[in-house]
Amino acid sequence: MTSTPTPKIMPLNKDVHGALKINFENPYAHVAGDHLLPVTAHEFIVAGAEYPIVFVKNEEKNTYQSVIMLGLSSKQNLFVKDGNWQGTYVPVAIRNYPLVLVHDQNDKDRLLVAVDETSARVGNDTGEALFNEDGTESEFLAKRKEHMAEFLELGQVTTKMIAKLQSLDLLKQQVLTLNVQGEERRINGIYLVDEQKLADLDDVTLVELHKNGYLKVIYAHLLSLQHTQKLVLRIAQAS
Repeated sequence: MTSTPTPKIMPLNKDVHGALKINFENPYAHVAGDHLLPVTAHEFIVAGAEYPIVFVKNEEKNTYQSVIMLGLSSKQNLFVKDGNWQGTYVPVAIRNYPLVLVHDQNDKDRLLVAVDETSARVGNDTGEALFNEDGTESEFLAKRKEHMAEFLELGQVTTKMIAKLQSLDLLKQQVLTLNVQGEERRINGIYLVDEQKLADLDDVTLVELHKNGYLKVIYAHLLSLQHTQKLVLRIAQAS
């Protein structure tokens, strides 16, 4: 069994990476073992039409993150096969890999575009060039940087929304109990919006959630939970 190389994330440098190209072979192999992937609030409606959306908690920081469920156990991604995505909607968070954003070691408030040099999608032979022959950024890289900046901005909006849900005590830890091939499986460590507490909110708060665009996001999350049963069906089909 071939082991996965440890990622080597290096800030882009035209002197070092001037000849680097990104190919599109097996574009999602890097998340084949991820059963949860982050999604922004702006993705809830379209992603929630296909995948269950839940929240996970960082106990140390007492913060939450919104994610889609792609499997029912650790390292189980039912939507990646042979490095390709099997679903209709691809989360924004994984579209730019092997390019990623990292904090500048000399200025933690500054973000830099970096590349995973160990990725099989990185090389000098085929694919989209990151730099032109004169050392300037290629159109491909410029567009990728725009996408990453947009995702970062959407992530900040999502963080603000989740903080609001947290302040209203709307996030409740739940255990999902599912029948997977005749065996009961309990999914722990996830948080859902508490429907009863949502219903008990006063009109002023509900109007505020609506005006901020949060209410439709909450409903998209709640409706998406029906797709947990689709994960069970995918497991059965794969066996």
